[in-house]
Amino acid sequence: MSSVVRLLSSMVGEVCSIIEINNERRSKLRRGLQFIKREMEQVVSLMEDKNKECRGAVQETRIQQLQEFVYDFEDFVETLRDPPPYSKLLLVAMKMDPRTEQLKSIEHFKETISSLGQYFLKQSTESSQGQDPDQGAMSDPDEDADEEQLQSIGGARSEIVELLKPSPGEEQKLRVISIVGCRGVGKTALARAVRNKYSSSDEFDCVAWVIASGCNKKKALLDKILESVLEDLARRAPDAENAPKEKSEGASTTKPNLQDILSQKRCLVFVDDVQQALVWKDTVDACRKNGSRSRIVVTTSVHSVATACSSGSYVYRMQFLSDDDSKSLFWRKVYGSETADPPDALVTGSESIFSKCGGLPRALTSVAKHLNMKGDTLESTHCIDVGQYLGKDYLLGTNNAESVFKEMRRTLMHCYDSLPDYDHRSCMLYLGIFPKGHQIKSKSLVRRLVAEGLVVDAASKCFEELIDRCIVEPVQICNNSVVAKRCQVHGVMLEYIVHKSVAKNVVTLIKGHEPVLKAASSEARTRRLSVQSSIKGRFDELDKHKAALRSLTMFKTEPTDLKMCKMLRILDLEGCHGVNQEGFLEGLSELLLLKYLNLRNTRINKLPTKVKKLQRLETLDIRDTDVKILPLDVIMLPKLAYLFGKFQLPEVPTKGKEAEKFYEFLKETSSLHTLAGFVTNKRQSPEHVILLARNLKKVKVWCNDTPADAPTWLLPDHPELASSSAAASDGPSARSQDYNCPWNKTEERLNNMDYIKLLKMRVTPLESVSITSSTICNEFLCSLEGPCTISSIKLRGILNCLPHSNKLRELGRIKKMQLFSTGLTIEDLSVLQFLRGLEYLKLVEHTDRFCDGALVVEKNGFESLKSLCIDAPKVPEMQFKEGSMRSLTSLYLLCPNSQKPSGVIDGISHLAKLSEVILHSSMQRAWEAVAKGHPNRPCVKRQPEPTANT
Repeated sequence: MSSVVRLLSSMVGEVCSIIEINNERRSKLRRGLQFIKREMEQVVSLMEDKNKECRGAVQETRIQQLQEFVYDFEDFVETLRDPPPYSKLLLVAMKMDPRTEQLKSIEHFKETISSLGQYFLKQSTESSQGQDPDQGAMSDPDEDADEEQLQSIGGARSEIVELLKPSPGEEQKLRVISIVGCRGVGKTALARAVRNKYSSSDEFDCVAWVIASGCNKKKALLDKILESVLEDLARRAPDAENAPKEKSEGASTTKPNLQDILSQKRCLVFVDDVQQALVWKDTVDACRKNGSRSRIVVTTSVHSVATACSSGSYVYRMQFLSDDDSKSLFWRKVYGSETADPPDALVTGSESIFSKCGGLPRALTSVAKHLNMKGDTLESTHCIDVGQYLGKDYLLGTNNAESVFKEMRRTLMHCYDSLPDYDHRSCMLYLGIFPKGHQIKSKSLVRRLVAEGLVVDAASKCFEELIDRCIVEPVQICNNSVVAKRCQVHGVMLEYIVHKSVAKNVVTLIKGHEPVLKAASSEARTRRLSVQSSIKGRFDELDKHKAALRSLTMFKTEPTDLKMCKMLRILDLEGCHGVNQEGFLEGLSELLLLKYLNLRNTRINKLPTKVKKLQRLETLDIRDTDVKILPLDVIMLPKLAYLFGKFQLPEVPTKGKEAEKFYEFLKETSSLHTLAGFVTNKRQSPEHVILLARNLKKVKVWCNDTPADAPTWLLPDHPELASSSAAASDGPSARSQDYNCPWNKTEERLNNMDYIKLLKMRVTPLESVSITSSTICNEFLCSLEGPCTISSIKLRGILNCLPHSNKLRELGRIKKMQLFSTGLTIEDLSVLQFLRGLEYLKLVEHTDRFCDGALVVEKNGFESLKSLCIDAPKVPEMQFKEGSMRSLTSLYLLCPNSQKPSGVIDGISHLAKLSEVILHSSMQRAWEAVAKGHPNRPCVKRQPEPTANT
């Protein structure tokens, strides 16, 4: 928020600088703007002092009021930028001088910002008096110990019991098992079921239970564990030698030491709801790890905490219930019996309940208990009613729903309230834009958040936090990044987010024939609109709100006239039909404030030249469209940073003022960061952009390898090219160069190798290169020399060979490599183990030849690799020698035709940090034993089946 306020303050300064002050009203307007600027700067200062963590309903309401003020004022400032369409004197003569209304608006803004500033000032002065009075203490609700639901989680308890057992030949060592999953999924119930198994047995000397909620101070959790352990030891043997001994009477007593107890006794300690890794670190550091047969079971809803507690291994990830298990649990709770057999009418009426609960046990049991209270009067209409209003009335509690939903509400509220700050909560509520089952592209979401100014500085980190806390579920993880490439929000969580975001006026929804979901206040302006499965004409119902609309997202529907939406910053039309109709794209060019425009999969075939009017556009996505040639005007958009598609770059003039203007723009003005990507051939070449665009970091290129289309490139040591490169380096002083650009002279082009040399000539080197072309891929690999500035390489095409091991050792900065359909065998690819800095390697091949030979990883091979993904018909033979792959945590084997794993993988136990193995969904269960035989007992998951939304 403070970043947005700073941005507006700078806008005010800019507008004030251009306002004339030669009459009274102009002076008043200028003074009013300056006053508002000072007040906003004061608010920023107060927010930074007090509001690093925004807590409390009243305080959050004030923040939202400030946000609405910022939006209104930003829109007002934008109107001041544009001169009136008619003469000022004419407007005055007609008594239509706009300055009169502007002054009224200024006075209103002054009153609003002053009142908000007074609130933050009062809050800052009262901060030392204790907790914000409107802030209720929010601790993690204790999960229901309902073991009935565990009957539906096949083998969950037995898997935890298996993890508690010592591995064959394993030395005595304290082991920590983490149970991680979203809130309400049954982590505590599972842990209690395991505790009940051992509470009366002699297998452990003591079984202790501790709730970690509220243990935020150093060693507070440690003291709790010690107290619980001593209590259970005393219960089991109050007068026997098992009880901890204290010094004799008359001597000073000493409190027993937890690490000694855990080492001398075999204890089983359950620590429920650990939310901070630091709290756990203080605890585990005080325990002796070696020489102990004790076990600790931790439950948490934070992935990073689970990893920290269990050092990346011995992590059990809770899964949602399957459809059959969900129905079985639900109807048992509705009827209170094991032999529940609902009538067909109730089965049909409850479909939306199962859809929205999404296999979450706590949600299912809450709804079932509510319906159970109906007794014999239960009808299908009751089920339909709960399914329809589950989010608004029951989860948000707007209709004083029964206490059976209290725990479910507290669970969801805690997910929201426990987030670190307002930025994270804004990011969470923003997810209400997307419909159920929609796979959210992580990078696109981050670009949207930045373009909207919701999360200016740390959008990616905010989204990572939501994944880490199990609020967002990853759908596709196949890289070494924390953020999955695609994610989605679970059913009941999405239901809560949608209605909370609507209530807070973050999002307005149009969905089919359903009533428009919008904020209850009649004064609330619609800022973000999501149109889901809408019929034509529903959008027009919001005509009076279109003027304030900042974000419009439409899902597979036909857009209508947007001429009233002048304040749009975000326009996402991916998959929409009718975009190519006459005049529509030209109309988009009038939305001058657009920063993000997504036209992916809209079947458009060209972009109008009027697109040059979008001077603030930062992201343009035209992937999966029929746009073949990109207008030069697009490349020359000054703010454009991310350009996606598959197109040819336009022909560029070689002489004259137009050429001079273009090359000067690339060198000094262009913001282009990602060009992904362009098609190159003999006549259309992108070297002018690649060489001169200073901010360019990521390039993706396609090339047909037929002789007629293969591009040829000018040697970089050509004297004319060298002088132009010098001009790019020397800046304005070199502008006197003749812009007769030699690399547009096709008769002087020689070969593809010159393109590779051209990449090396860039003043600011590239960081990521993706190439689809056998010819260029081979030459690119041959050209690599250390030290290499490129950190990510993706190649698709037949390769003759890979560089020699000595050469690969010099390429230490390459962190990510993906190779597709290279025609090489796994034995050929084993040379990649000499890439010392490589952290992620993905190999995709679809021929059986790939499995010829074996991947033998020697000691110190792949020393930095964290993630290895093999996508092939079957798993090739692999041998991991001791001391190899010392950093590997994730192994992906996406090989559908693999038979039993016997003899295929040798030495997997040498992968010291392996924590997860991901298998293809069709691979046999025998493959899971490969992972379970590892000392770390890594988590075994199966790649989810692809869905329609990709």
